[in-house]
Amino acid sequence: MISVVGGGIMGALSALVAARFTHDGAVDWWAPPENPQRDDGAQARAYALAPQTVDLLKELGIWTALADKAQPVGAMQVFHVQPAAQVDLLASDAQLEALAHIVVHADLLAACEQATQYAANIQRKGAFQPPDPLACDPAAACPPGSTLTIAADGKDSRLRRAAGILHSRRDYDQMALVMAFTTEQPHGGMACQWFRPEGILALLPLRDPHQVSMVYSLPTAQAAQLKDQSLQEIAGRITQDSEYRFGKLAPLGGNCQAAALTMMTAERMSAGRLVLVGDAAHTVHPLAGYGLNLGVQDLLALRQTLQTEQATHARQAKDFDPGHRRVQQAYARSRKSQVPQVQWGLDILWRVVTGETPGLAGGRSMGMQVVQSMPQLRKWLVGSALSGRAVPF
Repeated sequence: MISVVGGGIMGALSALVAARFTHDGAVDWWAPPENPQRDDGAQARAYALAPQTVDLLKELGIWTALADKAQPVGAMQVFHVQPAAQVDLLASDAQLEALAHIVVHADLLAACEQATQYAANIQRKGAFQPPDPLACDPAAACPPGSTLTIAADGKDSRLRRAAGILHSRRDYDQMALVMAFTTEQPHGGMACQWFRPEGILALLPLRDPHQVSMVYSLPTAQAAQLKDQSLQEIAGRITQDSEYRFGKLAPLGGNCQAAALTMMTAERMSAGRLVLVGDAAHTVHPLAGYGLNLGVQDLLALRQTLQTEQATHARQAKDFDPGHRRVQQAYARSRKSQVPQVQWGLDILWRVVTGETPGLAGGRSMGMQVVQSMPQLRKWLVGSALSGRAVPF
């Protein structure tokens, strides 16, 4: 039996992937209902789903419920404000329909949970609490009878702690403000990002042609000050900071949500019969919209490892054990280089676009002007992003 611990989108995706690799056809999904008011503002968030993520959703039968709710991103504009510069990235450069698809959290979560309800071999249970949260014992972190436990229980993972897996944490002293707006002008499927002296602003197009979702990464004090303003005042500020790109903005219901930004890295992604996926294993700065996509890449790597091991056991006419040590080791090896590459790549990018070293702003602007003047370089950047590296929103 495979156990998945953790609710939400990653928990549901993990359960659906695991359901294909159980020799007894059973997956126990330990997932209480998600709190409608999460402290990380996820309920107000929109996700930029990379092509790999969309492909997995299609394979798992989830995309059918999302296709008419997802907004394709046909192009992206990246602006440097002082000095002024601009880069245009086009999906057509990679001969694709979209750079990404934008889906709001509530729609994606509902579609994932609906898919688990149709999977007869997924048994949803309540919350799982390790008997001893400080046991430092991988066996104590797993539900009884589980041959493989997938920890998808978020950045404050209790299973990670109970298994004795240490982690490092970098605090960016920033908060991400999340809010939705209606726009005076249609967005046309265009995503936009501004590298401003005070922070990084992104506006992502939603399915309605006059609605966008904002993510604004600001120093903690400035973010708190902006969040405390009225919704109309926030809309006015974002209208100005986005340089009227979509005309005047107006609040689209709900409040402005805020979440502290950190980079967390688990020292290892497996222990005993336990594997970590998603935020339980790593978190990243949101400037590239990579958090959920990086978690999906964990699941793709775990699926590939299980497929390989299952095929090996079939050739040898042996019973398949999804929690075998070789599975854990192969999965950990597959993520050992890519996860740090993405995390530190984004961290370096954050340092570059927010650095205040004299002359750095001019260098950033000049570099963007060079990229804009070279179509082949822009095409390479789009191809690199779609091949699994970080995308710039």
